[in-house]
Amino acid sequence: MEKSTPIGLIAGFALIYGAIFLGSGWQTFFDPASLLLVIGGTAAALVVNYSLADLRRVPEGTMGIFQFSPPSITRYIDLLSDLSGVARREGLLALDRRLNELDDELLRYGLEMAVDGMDEDEISEMLDQRIAERTRRQRIIPNFFTTAGTFAPAFGMVGTLIGLIQMLQNLDDPTQIGAGMATAMVTTFYGALLANLVFLPLSAKAKAQNQRTAKVRYVVREGILAIARGDSPRMIEQRLGFFAMDEAPEAVEEETAQEPAKTQTAAAMA
Repeated sequence: MEKSTPIGLIAGFALIYGAIFLGSGWQTFFDPASLLLVIGGTAAALVVNYSLADLRRVPEGTMGIFQFSPPSITRYIDLLSDLSGVARREGLLALDRRLNELDDELLRYGLEMAVDGMDEDEISEMLDQRIAERTRRQRIIPNFFTTAGTFAPAFGMVGTLIGLIQMLQNLDDPTQIGAGMATAMVTTFYGALLANLVFLPLSAKAKAQNQRTAKVRYVVREGILAIARGDSPRMIEQRLGFFAMDEAPEAVEEETAQEPAKTQTAAAMA
């Protein structure tokens, strides 16, 4: 499970609002109308920008950021090498009885085509199509938060302009100009805070997670094609081992302890 994301969000809000409470006039920073304008305006703009089908994926995709567990590339390479050994000793048809043991849908899909005797080029094309569709769906989440990070400061500025217009219409009491200006600036504060502490960091984290799963998909794709060609386990390890060089050993050990007999779940690849 991803731990740095909730820790960072909690720490960020705690530090910012701690600094506010240590200063004077902290009540000014809590304006429900300003918060409603920023959040409501950003949400409305996002509804305009995205289709309802894409918006339905956002809650699940957002939870996926917090629940993300990095798939172990090393374990995938070991599994592909083992399957390659079975195919070379007993033939591709022998892999048919191993398919039900595989949790990864992409790996199972590719091996099914290899067992059915499909040509390597056909397997490659089908895998590329499925990977491309998954990649397209995964891009929705980082793009969504990037867009939200763009809209939030804009609506903060809109709220500030509204506050300034209302203040300028009531200049009978000059002593109230300072308080009115402070209230008008609160919406800009909310927009900048949400954009730079929530939306844009979540977008960057989602992109990083997508890059990790994309690397695993590439390893799976190349491994399947190698098995279909009849490559040796040693050749697969040499060809794909480079992708596991930057993998943290503790991550591999943790995943192995949790699921010693299975591949990474399909949810991590979806």
